Amino acid sequence: MSFNGFNEYTNEYLVGIRFNNNKEWFTQHKDMYLENVHNLTVDFANELCDRIREFDPAFTEKPKVSRANRDVRFSKDKSPYKVCKWFFLKNEMTKGSVPHDAPGFFFEMSADWWRYGFFYGDNPQVMEKFRNKIYADTAGCERILKLADRQKIFTLEGEDYKRIFNKDIDSYLNKWAQKKWISYVRYEDYDNMDFYSSKLVDTVFENYKKIYAVYKYFKEV
Repeated sequence: MSFNGFNEYTNEYLVGIRFNNNKEWFTQHKDMYLENVHNLTVDFANELCDRIREFDPAFTEKPKVSRANRDVRFSKDKSPYKVCKWFFLKNEMTKGSVPHDAPGFFFEMSADWWRYGFFYGDNPQVMEKFRNKIYADTAGCERILKLADRQKIFTLEGEDYKRIFNKDIDSYLNKWAQKKWISYVRYEDYDNMDFYSSKLVDTVFENYKKIYAVYKYFKEV
């Protein structure tokens, strides 16, 4: 089925589950969730993935769409349902539900905002490989990262380590080397009408292309 945008019931569910995170409410609204949140997210993710493969036939990542239920086994928060809906475009060989050990694109929506972008890391061993790649070719790394900095769509995010791993590289590269993870994120609110239209695929895809060189760079780490 072609994706024609999300709708008012998408928003209604996301607001509702935030304030009614219990089995009774979810059961009463399960059809709303399936029809207007989950199924639309699957359609959107598949169309977006197809567009990227047309642009880059070597793109092997596949959509990983979040479930409604939370895994509460090891969490103090026992709320049974996720209040956000998301998907990653990730390689099947990566471990877990998010691409900890490989770069990937993502999309996520909540009651207040929707966002999308690029994610890499959140794994000390993986980020160590990235630092070693910086040290091995500082000029090549700086060229890619400065190219990414020139785009004005996404904002660089990622928590920093306190200790400096290598004081011999310049401060610009250390801005990256000190990250515990790296993400480029674009936040939008629901006044952006692309969310309710098939145009959302075009918007997200065209902006992914602006950081595609970063994805390719991290793919080689």
